[in-house]
Amino acid sequence: MKLKVYFKPAIPVGLLAAAACFFSVAFVILGSGVIALAAFALALFYTTLAAMSILALLRLAVLERWQDWQGPARLLILAPHEDDCVISAGGVGAHNSRIGGTTRIVYLAPDEAPGMAERRAGEAREAWRVAGVIGDDVRHVDLLPPLRQRDPQKLRAASGKLRSIIDEFGPTVVVVPMFEGGHVHHDMLAALLGTILTDDDRFEVFEAPEYSPYASLWYTPHRVIALCSRWLFGLVSYYGPPDGIDCRPVAKYRLDPDDLERKRRMLAAFESQNAPSLVVTRSYPDRLVSFDRNAKRSVPFDFRWSYLRFVLAMRRLLPTRLVDRLLPVQLGTVGRECSLTDWREEWTRDP
Repeated sequence: MKLKVYFKPAIPVGLLAAAACFFSVAFVILGSGVIALAAFALALFYTTLAAMSILALLRLAVLERWQDWQGPARLLILAPHEDDCVISAGGVGAHNSRIGGTTRIVYLAPDEAPGMAERRAGEAREAWRVAGVIGDDVRHVDLLPPLRQRDPQKLRAASGKLRSIIDEFGPTVVVVPMFEGGHVHHDMLAALLGTILTDDDRFEVFEAPEYSPYASLWYTPHRVIALCSRWLFGLVSYYGPPDGIDCRPVAKYRLDPDDLERKRRMLAAFESQNAPSLVVTRSYPDRLVSFDRNAKRSVPFDFRWSYLRFVLAMRRLLPTRLVDRLLPVQLGTVGRECSLTDWREEWTRDP
């Protein structure tokens, strides 16, 4: 039976270290022979994995920091899709409303499947009702292009409408998905916000990491631990919270147990999005990264030297099922599969 570990990285790191010690001791006891040589190879392999995971654990201490919500605030949460707002800021949204702040949620990309836009909108309203956010503070507008289309004209029109949404509400805090290459709509929204911010805007802006094909020994410690733990004989799976994609600190917001339970109940409302999986894999304290207003980002990360490019190359050389099992990764940006979002193309290049 597989051990599933959620949000507790020290457990798989300890198991990897134990595996390295076990095979090292086995090699010393066996002394010589074919079996001893195999034990030595395994000891070296698991020592390497343990060292990488220990480095990742140390990086968590540098990249992550606990933070209290400075409220009450006028909190505006922007996201393309209904579950994204709860995943990224459901806990702080509920907390902000409970302490007397105003929380407004705006969804910008209705589901394109027949009948799903209405269903998902209803699930979102039900989810935010749990947090005390009702009525006109849960809004749905159609601003972003369809998932697999480039439409610079629609994006340019969206920039003006997004500016109006912000100015009408007058937020003190804005949260958007991170520009990380996970989903093209997420990246579009983060990049679009960057085009309309001015020096006169005094509100704080945060990006919320959610998922990405990016992997780095230095910047994605949870991803590294998850990849290393897959080699624990298929007996352990580590499910960590999302990492950032650069050196910016990840703020982990302290939530009261009641607020965290509200977030779980909110995630449970998204039955069309596999609610049981959302509840167990996304019920971590909200994680936000300060938006870099000076960054002029076209792509989320350098594809040339990325783990993603390496995996795609291996899939051309080896059986894809084997590669996907040994080297799991999301195969590019959702909506731009096998490649990454390029904001210059989205903003300027017609289909």
